[in-house]
Amino acid sequence: IRVPFDTPKYAEIAYRVLSVDQEPRRNFVQKTLSLESDVLVVHFKADQVKNLRTAITSFFECLLLCQDTIKQFGETEENNAGTQSSTDTA
Repeated sequence: IRVPFDTPKYAEIAYRVLSVDQEPRRNFVQKTLSLESDVLVVHFKADQVKNLRTAITSFFECLLLCQDTIKQFGETEENNAGTQSSTDTA
């Protein structure tokens, strides 16, 4: 699965967030994540289709939450970059 992001920074954020959770041993699914610039690459390997389907569904739920969070807070971070709060000045 190849998931493009708007910037390499957003792809790295998603990679770091989604690579924290490893698949449980009982799931019999192996998941590997890697980055190619602004693209998150995910590879799943499973012996049974049922297990693969469950792992992919769970991954997409987490991915959608991650993307929504990036949209919510990423724009705010970019708009505030380089600005200084009045409380930061002496």
